[in-house]
Amino acid sequence: MDDKFLHEAGVEMMRLVKSTLHAYRRFSKSAIDDDHISVCGLQILDSLRYYPDRNTVSEIAESIEVSKGLVSREVETLRKNGYVTTAVDSKDRRVLRIFIDREESDEILVKEKKMLFSLIFQMAGDLTDEEIATYKSLNKRVYDNLMKADIDREIPHIEEIDVTKFVF
Repeated sequence: MDDKFLHEAGVEMMRLVKSTLHAYRRFSKSAIDDDHISVCGLQILDSLRYYPDRNTVSEIAESIEVSKGLVSREVETLRKNGYVTTAVDSKDRRVLRIFIDREESDEILVKEKKMLFSLIFQMAGDLTDEEIATYKSLNKRVYDNLMKADIDREIPHIEEIDVTKFVF
């Protein structure tokens, strides 16, 4: 594969990831503008909704890729506003379990989901089913490669690429 082409493909992938995350946050934020909840709080509710058994501060922090301290602060805010409840684990009193209050949180999660469907439609609404299937297939291959990526893996001919021409 041509090194210039590979570099351009990598830049394009990173741009898509960053732009998608930015749009996701912007659309999520618009769903919660009137509520006493942050985008991080919304991510915590999503995590608890989809993975109710992964309900400790550590597990949630790992799931949404933020610090445990931020999750702890957000959980306290969510608890004060009635979106979650907390309880000490019955087997290990050092562990605090967090539970979503569906009655309180469903409305905000539905608002968020509507906004995200709007985003998805705007991103892909003009693609054919075949184009979406191709995109999903390619995306899965790239994702699978990403999950196998290893910092210590030796890549043949990588030393032959003059990376300085892509830096300066």
